[in-house]
Amino acid sequence: MGIQSTMMAATGFQKKPFDKQELITLFKDTLKSENKLFEITRDSLRSAKDIFNKGGNVIMNRKDQMFRLFHDNRRRFIEAPWMTQTGFFDFSNMLLDSEPLENTSHCKAKRFVSKFAITVPYNKNNSNKNTTTYKSNLEVGVRNFIKAFYSKTYTFGLSGSEFSNSKDIITFISGFKPTKDLKISVSSISKLKNRRLIWRPVPHTMENVEFCAYVKQHLPKFRDDLFMRKPIE
Repeated sequence: MGIQSTMMAATGFQKKPFDKQELITLFKDTLKSENKLFEITRDSLRSAKDIFNKGGNVIMNRKDQMFRLFHDNRRRFIEAPWMTQTGFFDFSNMLLDSEPLENTSHCKAKRFVSKFAITVPYNKNNSNKNTTTYKSNLEVGVRNFIKAFYSKTYTFGLSGSEFSNSKDIITFISGFKPTKDLKISVSSISKLKNRRLIWRPVPHTMENVEFCAYVKQHLPKFRDDLFMRKPIE
């Protein structure tokens, strides 16, 4: 994490839009958690392979992605003698020394075994993955607003009592002109109810700023400062 320096690296994680202190807290809390993962909305350009196979232009893709903070099993932890003597095996909030593994075969075996805990047998060979993709930044804002409303915890200033039912939410979303034609149905809202709320999900763009202003106009307690990522300077 480079807590005492300006350096920070996390492969596969786009850290630029986020404040460093927030990330330090997020990573430390995640490492202490039982599942050691969080989800983010990731931006990426279409791959050259996808363009070659399907045609079209280079465009931005947005999707929800799970980010795990598991040990990658490329090195072996060195356990201190007092740990085995006292039967202490909780390493969730500790820094441990490590050493190289014996060979590449040993590494491959450990990495193969470690994946069993995060692989759901039913979905292992299923191409229909439970991944949310978005067509625009505004869609990211709207769909995560709905997920926040149905969140089990008090989130972004929403208490979960602002709307009586799904139709009320659709009417509210349709009341904002830019989102009037966004495809939101009772069925799609039902699916969003069961989705995990993404940490700092919404890009700070003009369209989302205007959407948040519309929400605050009707729901003054809405926390747009927590809902959107901080603008990139």
